[in-house]
Formats: sequence, structure tokens, C-alpha cells
Amino acid sequence: MAKRCWLLLLGAALLLAGCASIGPGSVNRDRFDYNTALSESWKRQILLNVVKLRYVEPLCFVDVGQIVAGYSLETGVNVGARREFHDTPGPDDLMSVELGGTGKYTDRPTITYVPLTGTSFLRGVMLPIPAHNIMLNIQSGVSADIILSLTVGAINGLRNEAITTVGYRPADASFLRAIQLIRSLQLSGALRIKSIRPLPGQEVVAYVSFPARNISEETAAQVTELRKLLGLDPAAERYALIQGSASSGQEIAFQTYSLMQVLASLSVRVDVPDEDVVSHRALPGLPAEASRLNPNGTHIRFSESDPGTDAFAKVPFRGHWFWVDDRDLATKRVFSFILLAFTLLDETKRDSVLQLTVPTQ
Repeated sequence: MAKRCWLLLLGAALLLAGCASIGPGSVNRDRFDYNTALSESWKRQILLNVVKLRYVEPLCFVDVGQIVAGYSLETGVNVGARREFHDTPGPDDLMSVELGGTGKYTDRPTITYVPLTGTSFLRGVMLPIPAHNIMLNIQSGVSADIILSLTVGAINGLRNEAITTVGYRPADASFLRAIQLIRSLQLSGALRIKSIRPLPGQEVVAYVSFPARNISEETAAQVTELRKLLGLDPAAERYALIQGSASSGQEIAFQTYSLMQVLASLSVRVDVPDEDVVSHRALPGLPAEASRLNPNGTHIRFSESDPGTDAFAKVPFRGHWFWVDDRDLATKRVFSFILLAFTLLDETKRDSVLQLTVPTQ
């Protein structure tokens, strides 16, 4: 009997000891779960703001400032024994063993939300995206035609599409051809971008150049066509990238959009109920006769019911569901770019303050 009791006690102690440490096991789960949750919430926030712009409602962004996930695990075991016996051992002797255990698991995550207001809102949403940041991202491999069509309003006077208070203006054919050529030169390695900081503390200056040697006849013809479209001096070895509208033959002048304008470009591509437009609750969308959409194919749908797993992102708004089809690669790329745009707009070179702290006991 005593041997059996000690075996039970040993087994209970081993079981509780196996549950005593939850720290290492939580890392793999927490990093995945919080990463997925943050990504999904960010997509929904972008989609909601795009739809709100169509309904002439103010933008609002809420950032996640800090995540503190606290876990505690308390365990305990108790053992007791009692024996009653008479002066002379016999069948009336009694012996009992009491074995018990306790456990308590607590999960108390604390999440801090920070509304984007004031200077942060101005810098992140209202200011134009810096031109040199755009070109540096092209240099790092971001598709030139996608990033330029989304962020640049004009290049040396060639105008991209515009969403204004008086309606929609389609992009110039020469602008679309210019970004097509830039993308082709990017793929062939004939687009060179170099950043120079003249003096410590001064702004970075970006230069664009095209190699004259070891290129194919087709690439040379594309360089010549691009120079002609942009009015560039063919004898110049490099061209300074500037932000503005005026340009000499030695410069490439970008007029860039703000993130607000990028979102407005998406908002006119939102399907809304006809009655909301007729009753002036929502702005009209793109005209049916508009030429090439830019970004091409971007589309946000609406439905009366939850689209379920077919949606890449979805939000309920004004009694309808607005969503992006998970098979719509063009629109998904735009959403991914908008996440990148917040980085392009950050000129402070600050490290992320987002923290995930997991104290375990």
C-alpha cells in the first residue's frame, strides 16, 4: 500500500513539473499569433479608411504602441496520510492516504493604442512622399511601374491621373509610357540610382544615370526615347532628382502624392450601392469611359453578406460588407504598398517603438 502511494505522489510531481515552465513554448505561438493579428487589423484599417473617403468621412488611423502579454502558472501538490490501529494488529486497522494538486493559469495581455494625430498625422498622411525615397526603393528592387503610378503625380510635366473636387482626370499617355520605359530599364539593369549626402546633416541627393556601354540596341533605344519624353539633355552623364514641377534638361522633377491622395485614388474604385450615390451619401466613382485605370485593375467590392474566406480584407460599414477579393493580385499589391508608404514617409530614422513583452511565472 505504501509503495503504491509513493508512486502516485511521484507521478503527480512529475506531471506538475512538466507544466511549470511556459516561457519557451509561448514564444513560437505568440510571435505568429500577434504577427497575424497586427497584419489583419492593418489591412482592415486601410480598407475602412478608403471606404470612408468615398463617403466623405474623416480619416482616422490608430497605431498599436505596445503589447505586453503576461502569463502566470501556479501549481501545488499536497500529500497526507492517516493510520488508525489497535493495540493488537488486526483486520480493524485503518490506513488512508490523501493526494491532491492545484493549478491556476492566467493570461492578461495589455495592448496600448496610439491614435495618429498632430505632427504624426501630417507627416504620415498629408505630406508628399519624398522623391528620393521612391527612387531608392526602385533601386532596391520595388517594381518601378507600380510605385511610380501610385505615388508620382507628374514627372517633368508628364501628368499621372488625378482625383480632384471637379472629377477624374486620366493619366497622360506619355506618362504611362515613361514609367513603362523606366520599368524596362530597371529590369535590364540600365537604370542607375546613386545617393549622395553633400555634407553631414544635409539632405540626401539622388542622381539617375544610364550606362552607355555594354547595353543592347533595344535598351539604348529605350534610353533615347525616355530622355526625349522627359526633355533630358542627351549629353548629360547623370540627372539630379528633385521634388517639384520645374526642371531643366539636367534634372528629373517629381511631383509626388501624399498618402491621402493614394487613398483617394483607391476610393473612387470602391463599389457602392447606387442609391448611396443618388442620395449624395457617397461620391461618384470612376466614369465608365475613363481610360486605363491606374493602378490597373484595382477594385474594392461590396456585398450585403459577409464574403467569408474569399476576402483578402473585409470591413462592415453602413450595413454592407466592403472587401477585396483574395484572388485580386493587383489590389493586394496596392495594399502591401500602402504599408510600405508609411515607411517611405518616415524621415525621422526612428526605430520602431512597438514591443512585445511576455513575462512568465
